Amino acid sequence: MKPEIVFKGTAFPESLRWHKGDLWFSDILSGLVYRGDVTTGQLHKEAEISPLVSGLGWLNSGELLVVDCEKRSVMRQDPKTGLSLHADLSSHWGYNANDMLVDADNTVWVGTYGYNPESDAPAPAELARIVNGKVDFPIGGLVFANGIARINAQKIVVAETFADRISIIQTSGEVKLLKQIDLPKNSTPDGLVVDNQGFAWIALAYSEAILRVNLETGEMERAIELPGTGVYDCTFGGPNLDILYVATSDTDETHVMRDLPGKILSFDLSLTHPGVHGLGNK
Repeated sequence: MKPEIVFKGTAFPESLRWHKGDLWFSDILSGLVYRGDVTTGQLHKEAEISPLVSGLGWLNSGELLVVDCEKRSVMRQDPKTGLSLHADLSSHWGYNANDMLVDADNTVWVGTYGYNPESDAPAPAELARIVNGKVDFPIGGLVFANGIARINAQKIVVAETFADRISIIQTSGEVKLLKQIDLPKNSTPDGLVVDNQGFAWIALAYSEAILRVNLETGEMERAIELPGTGVYDCTFGGPNLDILYVATSDTDETHVMRDLPGKILSFDLSLTHPGVHGLGNK
């Protein structure tokens, strides 16, 4: 399937979100949040959090939430007054905050690295939950919790990048781990999104593909091959939520700020997976 290049000239795009007809994302290493007009290819800077920015989401009030990775906090952007602190996670976490999911009821879920991936062996950590400004950490054991997407009103799925697995977590009532699905060795699952047929579409950071996984049976296929590039996130968008947008960049981050190799590609799934579309669950 040949993609279209929707946006280019960024460093390291991730945290793709389709919101009110635009594609939003974080250019993590540049500390910028963009809103992209997919019809014109224009990018608009909407927030800046240096040096590292990650997960995005919106409250019912319309305010944007953004993860400040190094300060291990969630920031809230008011259109008039700018950025302010929504929740501080730093007293519990010693390592960077990561991606985030904001639910329709304003509950926020945030993952963390849990260790230094440059120097340490993988180590498990807790997932944060923010409800009405109160922070708790209701479930642990997640290794480099990364992309988070809602499956339905009761469950979410979390990518554990350096454990090569995804975890399905019950969020209604008692928060608990329901199931883990092991992916092929060195898959490095990063961002993900869930479709209307119960499959997760998973960006394999260093395995050059989008993997489609049945969350009930564990059946999986490499749905989209992207040779020669890092694949860091994906989400559904377009009027019918049947366009898959995919964030790519170099796997070696050394020169991405200089070379700006980051691209966001689009794939028309109506041509290859008719009937498949998103749920607006990310």
